[in-house]
Amino acid sequence: MDNSLNIQINTIMSTNIKVLHPKDKIQRAKEIFDKFDIHHIPIAVMGEIRGIISLGDLLFLEGISNHSFDEFLRKKKYELSTVDEIMTAKPFCLEHDKLLSEAMDIMVEKRINCLPINQNNELVGILTNYDLIKYFRNHIKTK
Repeated sequence: MDNSLNIQINTIMSTNIKVLHPKDKIQRAKEIFDKFDIHHIPIAVMGEIRGIISLGDLLFLEGISNHSFDEFLRKKKYELSTVDEIMTAKPFCLEHDKLLSEAMDIMVEKRINCLPINQNNELVGILTNYDLIKYFRNHIKTK
């Protein structure tokens, strides 16, 4: 096995993550996506992962809203609806000390773009495609 895959995911995962509660408004998710230029937000209650929302989920909702509602109703949908209505519940997660190879296998097999990372059932980070690209770019540059 290539040594680049034989590292723990906690060495490359993102730890400066934004987290929402299931009952936070979709408008709050939109604000976070816009302000921090990220693509995934874990949804947790007291540190325990409950779901994940992606920018794609929000864009899908926007596409439906743009074709189905007038401007007033679309804004109200964002202000009144909660993230648990559009999040992916019970996402695949991994413990922080698992190997990168295992994380990549899950991401490819399940066709997902990120994995919430837990330590003792508490959310401590997220591993995204972007984290993987950065890691392998740096790995290639150092060879």
